[in-house]
Amino acid sequence: MDGQEMRAVFIDRDGTMGGNYTVEYPQDYQAFPGTKEAFSLLKRHHFLPMVFTNQSCIARRKDGGYNFAAEFAEIGAWDWFICPHDEPDHCDCRKPKPGLLYQARDKYHLNLRQCYVIGDRWSDMMAGGQAGCRLILVRTGRGNDALTVDREKWAMYQPELVADTLLDAARWICGHQADEHTSAQSSNKT
Repeated sequence: MDGQEMRAVFIDRDGTMGGNYTVEYPQDYQAFPGTKEAFSLLKRHHFLPMVFTNQSCIARRKDGGYNFAAEFAEIGAWDWFICPHDEPDHCDCRKPKPGLLYQARDKYHLNLRQCYVIGDRWSDMMAGGQAGCRLILVRTGRGNDALTVDREKWAMYQPELVADTLLDAARWICGHQADEHTSAQSSNKT
């Protein structure tokens, strides 16, 4: 596939794929039911599911040498982009900045306007919005906060969908893709 055909779905980890409201130690993380199924579904529909995550536990030396790569490979991620920095580091990759998405764009020659971001926090939505991605907010983790107390932080962007879970979001994307494909075929016939 060339860059125009490749479509990635960038998925936040903590609060979207699993974990609780706050995940400090990656060893305590548990995936939500349906997470692995969501990755598999996206792959079957020719999307590249990629994880994009802030992991300041690395900078704070609280990760205990956790193997994020093994976790993401096991769940079925195509690739993963991790910001290992803490806020005081002022890096370009920590969400809400879009640096992780730009890294993926450059690596895979993606058109980010054809890609989705799925997350539970305002910072996920802000990063995706700045990069021009299509946005889906999930209600797990801090999703309800992103819709209420944090909504003004990303008010300039609108999600295409607010889903209950990651699996619901993946099903919508795959169904939406089928609808778009059918519409395109109908347009070509007229």
